[in-house]
Amino acid sequence: MAEAETEVEGEAYAEDTALTKLFGGHAKSRIIAAVLSEADQDLNVTQIAELAGVTRKTVYEHIDDLVALGVIEHTRDVAGSKMYQVDRDDDIAEKIAELEWQLIDRVDEEGV
Repeated sequence: MAEAETEVEGEAYAEDTALTKLFGGHAKSRIIAAVLSEADQDLNVTQIAELAGVTRKTVYEHIDDLVALGVIEHTRDVAGSKMYQVDRDDDIAEKIAELEWQLIDRVDEEGV
């Protein structure tokens, strides 16, 4: 599936983050950036899709991979909707979050 087919109209949080500037606008990068943006709360697929600027179908296509990698965790079910957030106990998820903060600092300094 082409990358453009996964995007939705309008500006989403993940369109212009430090992670997407480094890794490009691939759906997984956008989903990770979206979930990191709300690290203190869990999100359902619709909320992730809106923040990432992708369709719900795209989130469903990638969320299981991200859970299997340990970057994102399924936290609970609310009214039949699975809720997800960054897995704070995972070393890789922690390093991705640290990388994002370092990139934000560098982007601010360099104006990239």
